[in-house]
Amino acid sequence: MRCSVDQRSKFALSQQVHTSNECAQMPVFSGHQEVSPKCHGGVYAIGNFDGLHIGHQALIENAIQIAAGTSRRSAILTFDPHPRELFDASAASFRLGNSLQKMRDLANLGTGFCVNQNFDFDFASLTPDEFVEEVISNSLSASHVVVGTDFKFGFRQAGNTEILKELCAHRGIGISILEQVRFGGEVVSSSLIRNLLGKGEMMAAAELLGRPWTILESPRFLDGVTSFDLSIYTQLSEQEYKVRVDGTDCRANLSKKEEGQQILVLPREWTFSGFNNVVVEFVA
Repeated sequence: MRCSVDQRSKFALSQQVHTSNECAQMPVFSGHQEVSPKCHGGVYAIGNFDGLHIGHQALIENAIQIAAGTSRRSAILTFDPHPRELFDASAASFRLGNSLQKMRDLANLGTGFCVNQNFDFDFASLTPDEFVEEVISNSLSASHVVVGTDFKFGFRQAGNTEILKELCAHRGIGISILEQVRFGGEVVSSSLIRNLLGKGEMMAAAELLGRPWTILESPRFLDGVTSFDLSIYTQLSEQEYKVRVDGTDCRANLSKKEEGQQILVLPREWTFSGFNNVVVEFVA
């Protein structure tokens, strides 16, 4: 599947909401066992969705369309923390967004509800059959699932799309497997976006995200200077950036005073009312 103009602009439709520090309403369940019976039968897009790039958006839009065509509710099954954080605690920070931001972004895409599954060692130990039987079938009572061709699941990622197709068919669950979106001849992926951000290529990353790379963080105030600690995110280039803070443009410098730490510092003359969960877009 190649990226269409509609897929690339989908997220832009929600930017007025997104940048105003508000978000659409979306029920979020903290685990598969918490899903209300009235939400059973949903059409689920499944994935980590780190960064919610145009490939993720295409997959979610497919789930929304299937749900609309079958009079079902569209839904998301995603995982927190990211599996990579569970199995490699020493790995360098790599996230494109935090969990709160992901929930807001999913809501702004028009998703009916979300299951934000705690990914711990117990959940990771489920076999592919147990994952489909206990989670997809019993807890969620999913009518249909949508995944990408690279989807892996179950203990030690033993399950792939062919296994998922077989397990779902056995339980009467529909399944759609989408080809990965390509842009400029390359497969769109969170890893590719991390690489672009690390080189300071913010506009190229924005093409793959469908919007500027955006974080949702609380500001810090020290000696009259406003800054944001971005240490949990993927490593950025140490340079000056054009950013948009809750809708207002300015220049900001990213510095790395200590290993593993990266701080975005706004101009000293920046005036700020100050509140939690500020939207910061990296324009260029």
